[in-house]
Amino acid sequence: MCVAVSGGGDSLALLLIAADWAQTRRRDVCALTVDHGLRPEAAGEARFVAEIAARYGIPHRTLRWEAPQPGQAKARRARHHLLAAAAREAGSVVILTAHTQDDNAETFLIRARAGSGWYGLAGIQPLSLSPAEPPGVPVLLGRPLLATPRAALRDLLQTHGEGWVEDPSNENPAYERVRVRRTLAEDPALRARILVLQERLQLLRQLQDQALANWLSQYVEVRPDGALRAPLPPPPGERGERALAALIALASGRTRPLRSDALHRLAHRITRPDTLRPATLGGAIVAVRKDKLHVTAEHGLAPEQVNAIPARLAAMVTACSGHM
Repeated sequence: MCVAVSGGGDSLALLLIAADWAQTRRRDVCALTVDHGLRPEAAGEARFVAEIAARYGIPHRTLRWEAPQPGQAKARRARHHLLAAAAREAGSVVILTAHTQDDNAETFLIRARAGSGWYGLAGIQPLSLSPAEPPGVPVLLGRPLLATPRAALRDLLQTHGEGWVEDPSNENPAYERVRVRRTLAEDPALRARILVLQERLQLLRQLQDQALANWLSQYVEVRPDGALRAPLPPPPGERGERALAALIALASGRTRPLRSDALHRLAHRITRPDTLRPATLGGAIVAVRKDKLHVTAEHGLAPEQVNAIPARLAAMVTACSGHM
């Protein structure tokens, strides 16, 4: 199992927890730190993490982005690709990240402002498929600290006499998350209400995701050429749209979210297959043949990508089920 550790308080606390878990259960854990090369302090922060990992008997690797580019989205994609590749090399299919209860509350407000529906407002998920794109063995992201407040993790570090790195960007109001964090700090009652609501939404989402997992595992057929075939009609309502999005992601090898309006229109057309001509969305071709839904890559896939589809489907089912 791998742990993503930046040097901040949340991830260092997770490293200590993982070290204790590994020692108790005699399991292997590896710490991974990404140096994006965008800040001069990053190399020193990676060395700081390596020193702490060594004290707790945890192997550590620093992953460097060789061609850094400005922009949070690009840095995030690079980070996930580096982490996924390192996890595969270590023989792990799980990377733990230190998202906390506070991150979840912040995410609620950010998504609410962006107009997210109830499914997104349920928050960060405890288990999800890495957004790193194929080829390669699929990697899952596990988030064991979603019910833990950030302050409790700082207390844990102080109990062990450990310090942590403070990223200056966490105080920069130019970032929306920083502004939201300050809003929640100034209004603890708002934070409490959000967490109660998220807990209820999370229960609903778990039911929806489990139903989707059942459908994917029972009804989706992977053809030798990488094409996917599923029965009609698809699951009803929003679940049908999520099922279609999953098939498109599997067939195309892409992980970026689809435009919701385009996905909604296509899902609606599938409910009336007599009027559906082959359509392209997200790098995949969606067609109906002999009362079956067929989804294939628009431009074809490399052999290793085709070979990875069954494993990615299994990992997607695992992520939807919410447990390993």
